[in-house]
Amino acid sequence: MEDLNEQKKSNKKTIIIIVAVVLLSIAAAVGGALFFMGKIPGMNSGSDQLSIPSGPQITPSSSVYFELEPAFVINFNAGRKQRFMQVYVAVKAQTESAVAQVSQHSPVIRNNLNQLFAKQDFESIQTPEGKEEMRQAATQAVQDVLAKYGNGETIDQVLFTNLVMQ
Repeated sequence: MEDLNEQKKSNKKTIIIIVAVVLLSIAAAVGGALFFMGKIPGMNSGSDQLSIPSGPQITPSSSVYFELEPAFVINFNAGRKQRFMQVYVAVKAQTESAVAQVSQHSPVIRNNLNQLFAKQDFESIQTPEGKEEMRQAATQAVQDVLAKYGNGETIDQVLFTNLVMQ
């Protein structure tokens, strides 16, 4: 009988030790994550105490990005060959409301970008200059839609996050 009681006590002790180790591990992981993310007050790495020289201050950009999904796929007739272009497009803006306008008017924006991309000369957009011209034209096309249908918000630029041509 004593052997059974001793075994139960031993099992309880083992379970308590395991639970304590698990809880301490979780607490250490959470504490470490908060420390490295800088979320624990008073636990900064000392960067708050550095003096910053006076002069022009550069504030980090608070840009907001919006991906136009799915990618645009355009086919071209280049000579006697059939060619394709796939473009992943993102829009960069300064405010969430501008991105909301892009999202709201995305059917018109997608239509106008499809038409713009289809009008391109396949040979000219193979050069970096041609791609940049097409990107600037796409930016203007999105800004035109927002000017016509939006609430006065505008975007900074259209970005090609991936462009494949074959």
